[in-house]
Amino acid sequence: MPETTPHHPLTSKDNSSIKQLRALTDAKNRKKEDIFLIEGLKMVEEALRDDLGVRMVVATPALVRHHGKGVLKLAESRQKQILWISDRLMDSLAESKTPQPVMAVVEMKKHSEDGLLAHDAGLIVVCHQLQDPGNLGTIIRTAEAAGASGIVIVSPSVDPYNPKAIRASMGSVLRLSITTVSDLPAFILSARKRSFQTVATVLTGKTLHYDIDFRKPTIMVLGQEGSGLPSELMGVIDHQVRIPMAETIESLNVATAAAVMLYEAVRQRMKSA
Repeated sequence: MPETTPHHPLTSKDNSSIKQLRALTDAKNRKKEDIFLIEGLKMVEEALRDDLGVRMVVATPALVRHHGKGVLKLAESRQKQILWISDRLMDSLAESKTPQPVMAVVEMKKHSEDGLLAHDAGLIVVCHQLQDPGNLGTIIRTAEAAGASGIVIVSPSVDPYNPKAIRASMGSVLRLSITTVSDLPAFILSARKRSFQTVATVLTGKTLHYDIDFRKPTIMVLGQEGSGLPSELMGVIDHQVRIPMAETIESLNVATAAAVMLYEAVRQRMKSA
């Protein structure tokens, strides 16, 4: 890694360090290296402060002028290397149109299925082959807010470390347990052995979502945007529920449906506490 300073930042897009950072825009490379990029003062500061696996900070000289001294002090206290780059290079690396002067390389945390199922909260959200990173990020954010144990992502799916998903999660992707499975029925079988019920949102469900007892250990299953859940999966679901809507509305966005379901669980659990 080259030695850089705010006065002598990297300026060449052909530098090997810049090429490595740019490679992280590809999900395959993120998965191969088990690292991803986060952007922005607030998210980088939180990741450093809470020791959430920051491997390196990437900054432009403008960070010194944009209330970035706190981030720099945290990076120094955590003994993290800072790679200084030009504004032009930051523009080329960042996902946002008007990037802030800092990003960080963060290590992916490994979470097991057993760890999720053993969590005290007993509330897991399953995202079945979602395709929109904004939806997935919003669901991750809402799941953390609702006190869920974590997220199970059924592949093939959009990458939770996609920059748009990270931004929509507002940093929750750094804290919430996330694991990927390819065999959802097998995961549900393991969960059932631990007394979990499975609840899926479907348009044709005969039971309303608020008639389910969410005080029990629960796995909420959310289907892909548009196509929903495959019919062959319905045989392993305990409860197929629908969210009441006006007749003029065909369906809810999957992230909105997740919020409605999660906060019904919150309401019931708070009432019984």
